[in-house]
Parts: sequence; structure tokens; C-alpha cells
Amino acid sequence: MRPKSLALLLLALGCGLVASIGITQMLSSRNADSSAATGDTQPVYVAVNDVALGDLLTAQMLKLEQWPKGKVPAGAIARLEDAEGRRARTKLFAGEPILDHRLLGKGTSEQGATALIPKGYRVVPVKVDLVSGGSSLILPGDRVDVLVHLVKDMSRDIQETVTRTILQDIKVFAVDSVVDLEKEKEPGKTIAAKTISLLVTPEQAVKVMLASQLGTVNLVMRSPEDDQQGVAVQARPAELFGPTARSERGKENLLDDSDSNLTDKANGLLGFLNSMKGKKTPPATVAPAAAEASRETWSMRLLKAGTVDQVDFEADPATAGSQALGGGWKITSSMPSGAGGNPPAPAAEEPKAAAAPSAAPPAKAGPATDKPARPTSPQKKGNPMSS
Repeated sequence: MRPKSLALLLLALGCGLVASIGITQMLSSRNADSSAATGDTQPVYVAVNDVALGDLLTAQMLKLEQWPKGKVPAGAIARLEDAEGRRARTKLFAGEPILDHRLLGKGTSEQGATALIPKGYRVVPVKVDLVSGGSSLILPGDRVDVLVHLVKDMSRDIQETVTRTILQDIKVFAVDSVVDLEKEKEPGKTIAAKTISLLVTPEQAVKVMLASQLGTVNLVMRSPEDDQQGVAVQARPAELFGPTARSERGKENLLDDSDSNLTDKANGLLGFLNSMKGKKTPPATVAPAAAEASRETWSMRLLKAGTVDQVDFEADPATAGSQALGGGWKITSSMPSGAGGNPPAPAAEEPKAAAAPSAAPPAKAGPATDKPARPTSPQKKGNPMSS
């Protein structure tokens, strides 16, 4: 066998060996990955639909899914008996894993609203009317400040008449018997409350109860994003006769100052455009004579060898006040008076005035050679005879 053929044969055998080894390794790694993937999953129960706060979980509300172990959160429930018969401590969303700490204990399934009170807190009801209760605007989950109005009574240790803020940024636990609006048939409805229950600490609870016994308690709504708690403010009767407190319009908008300015400008522009709908602006009519009189123009004549050119200028309001050369004026026409040109009326009067003296010499000289030029003129015939 020739050496060249032997080398090609060995090369082909080597390439085949390498290819077979690579395919074997790829197949083994794929099998290993599939087996590893099967072993790295974990069964997890998830919610089929949204579950409202306090709802009792049943088997029909749950679904078992296989999740990768690396994505399963801590406390996920993998057995049906660990979730069935328990109430949701918070709202659960569809497809969300059921976590143990988000469910109440099985013993609290019949306890109602008390199971929803966080550890270390109390719920205090406050009697309200349409005014003190925020005119039916306060709903469960809102944040309020608690104010009390006291009238001077020395027998009750009330030294002066005053209205004072006693609690700030308090969560509304319930309005009447409604704890969660999502359970109601009409989530967007308002509630004409008679009592509003507040979620407070034990120290705050006794302060609310004392205030309700000594004076009139009012609830003031606040923004859910405003978590600032400053010094408790108060007002006395003498302050009602002092300087008037000013409002701050810039802080009343939900948008930033820059956004509110843009919004105001956009609204103003839209209002102007809407007001112009259907209106046709009549065209401005100006009498020709008045327009001609009000227009400021001037002309300039350029004298050249054998020609006189005229250039007309007109005031241009668009460029008035410009510092550039020619600012405030524009050229309206440029007419040559040379051969082939059409000179304006003022330029045509000058040649006529210059031609008058050239016609005078024949009358003064009166030579005989002028008779054939104008034979029908009786004056020219009489002139030679008289001379």
C-alpha cells in the first residue's frame, strides 16, 4: 500500500474515533441532565384563583405543581392537608405558592375577624357620624389621624378648650362589620359608618378610649404614602382670631411641580383649541387705499452709464429691529430703465423734460431748410416771409 493512502486511512480512522467519543459524551450528558432535572423538582400547592383575606381554603381552590427546587420559596406547602381548612391571613393571587406563614392556624377558622389581628395589636371601635367619620369616605385599610375636641372643665381636669391630635397614621381595621371590601358584592360602594375600628397598640387603645369619654373624637383621612409623624398639633379658641393660615397650592397636586406645570399648560392649550372648534375667523379686509397709505416704502435710483435703475424698498415687520445689514426692510422690485426695460412712471418724465429744449431751436433759428420738414404748418410758412 502506498504511504499516501495509508496516511489518509489513518486520518479517517482518527476522525471517526473522535466523532464517536463526542457523540457518546453528549448522549450521556443529556441523560444526566434529564435525570437531574427530574430529581431537582418539588411539588408545591398554588392558588387556582385569587383568594381574599380571611377566606377558607378548600381542595378546589388549590392545585399541585412541580417547581424547580431553586425557585421554591421558604415555607411553601407541599401537602394538601397542611393548607385545607385554613384561612388566608393576606390576599393570595392566582398561581402564587401557598406559604405557611400567610395562612392562619386551623384553630382560628371559626374565630372570624379576631384571627386577622396581628400579634401585639388591638382593635378599638370609635363611634362616628357623617362628620366625624369622614362623610362615608373612610374604608377598611385607609390611614387616619385621631383628633379629640375637649371643652374646659376643671372638675374633669381639662384646663382649657382645645382640639388636639392624639394619634397619627393609624390603620382602619374595619368599618362597621366590613373588614375586607373584596368580599363584598360591590367593592366600590361607600359605607355610611356608625363605628370605625382602629388597629392600635395597647397604649394607643387606652388613649383613644379616654378621649372618647372626655370629648369628641374625629378621624382625619391622610394619604397612604404619607408616613411622616411630626409633633402633635393642637388649636385653641384664641388662634381662630389670629392670622389666617395660608394654603400651599403647589403641594396639593399628586404630581411633581414640573409635571403639574406641564399639565396646566397642556390643559390650557387643549381648552383654547376646543374653544376654537366650529369658529371660523373672518378674513381681515383692509381698504386698498388705507393699506397703501399705511405701508411704508421708499425708492432708490441708481445712475449708471446710459441707464437709470430704480429699486423699491418696503418696511418688513418680521425683521424690524434686526441689527443685521438691511434689517427692517425688504426689496420689493428692481427695474432697469435701459434698453429693453420698462421704467416706472417717475423715470419716464425726465426724458420728456429733457426733450423740450431740443424742440425750441428750430423755432428760433427759422432756416429755409426747415420748410420741407413741415410743409403743412402755416406758422412756419409765414415766418420766412415776415423775415
